[in-house]
Amino acid sequence: MSDYDYLNARIRGMSTLLLTREFYERVLQASTDAALADALLASPYAEDVQRALAAHGGAVDASAVEAALSANVHAAFAKILALAPPEPRRLIALQVNRWDVANVLALLRGKLSGAGPRELFAAVLPIGELDEIQLGELSAEIDVVNLADALPTWKHAFAFALRRAIRECREQDDIAALESALYRGYFQWALSQLTAEDPRHGPARESLRRQIDLVNVQLALELIRDRERGGARENIEPIPGGKLPWGALAELGASDTLVAAFEMLGGTYFAPGIERGILAYGQAQSLAVMERFLESVVIAHGCRLFRLDVLSAAVPLGFLWRKYSELVNLRLLARGIRYRMPANAIREGMVLV
Repeated sequence: MSDYDYLNARIRGMSTLLLTREFYERVLQASTDAALADALLASPYAEDVQRALAAHGGAVDASAVEAALSANVHAAFAKILALAPPEPRRLIALQVNRWDVANVLALLRGKLSGAGPRELFAAVLPIGELDEIQLGELSAEIDVVNLADALPTWKHAFAFALRRAIRECREQDDIAALESALYRGYFQWALSQLTAEDPRHGPARESLRRQIDLVNVQLALELIRDRERGGARENIEPIPGGKLPWGALAELGASDTLVAAFEMLGGTYFAPGIERGILAYGQAQSLAVMERFLESVVIAHGCRLFRLDVLSAAVPLGFLWRKYSELVNLRLLARGIRYRMPANAIREGMVLV
C-alpha cells in the first residue's frame, strides 16, 4: 500500500462535506446576515459558527462568521497534516505554509504602519500551521526584527527561511521590497524541498510556480500603480522559479499604465482573470479588485489538482485549494451581504469548481 492510499481515501471522504453551488445560491437569494448564519448552522460549519457566535455575545456579524470560517479551515488542514505519512505531509505542509507567509507579511505591514496588536491580529487569517495563539504572540512583538527572531520558536521548517529574509531586509521601510524578500526566501526554500526529476513532486512544483507568478505580477502591478500616482519606487527583481519568462515580467513592469499591463497579461494564462475582472476593475478603479480575479486563476488550477493522479499528493493539494476557495467564497459572500453588493457582483467574484 502506498503512502497515499489511505490518506487520499480519507480526503475524498472529507471532500463530500464541501459546500455546493446550491448553498451559495440560496444565501445569495436572501442576501442577509441572518440567512448566511442560518445556512452555515445547517452545514459542516455549524459547530464553529456556534462557538464564534457565543464568543461574540450571540451577535450575527461579519467578524463572528469569519472567525468561524477560519477556525474550520485551520482544523481541516491540521487534520490532513495529522493523517499524512511523513513524505506526503512534507509536500502538503509546503502549501499550508504559503498561507502562513501571507499572515507573517500582514503582521509585518502592520508593524511598519505602527498598528497595535489588536489591529495586527485582525489582519491575519489563521489557516496555516501558525495557529491563533502563535499569531497572537507574534503580533505582540515590539518591532519587525523581534517578530523575525520569534518566528522559529515553534520550529516550523519554513520559519528559518522567513527570519533570514526579514533580517536581511530589515533596514528597508519599503513594504514592496520587504514583501519581495519574504516571498523570495519562502519560495526558494519551498522549491529546494522538491526534486525536479521526481514525478511525485510535480503537482506541488507546478502549483508553487504559479503562485510565484502571481506574486511577481502583483508586485509589478503595484509598482505601476505607484508610478501612475507620481511615485518613484524602483523596479523589484522578479522572484525566480515561476512559469512566466523573465522578459515578459520585465516588459510587464515597464508598462506605462495598469490598463496596458492588463492587456499584456491577457496574452498569458492569467487571461481568464483579466477577462472576468476588467469590468469590476473599471467600476471600482481598485487594483485589489483585479488582484482578486488574478488570484482566482491560481486557485482554480489548484482546485483542479484534486482530479489528477489519485495515488499522489495531487489529491490532498487539490483539497487544500478547494477548501481555501470555499473560504474565499464565504468571506466574499459575508462581506458582499454586509456592504449590500448586488448578488451578480458577489457571484462573479466567486471561484466555483
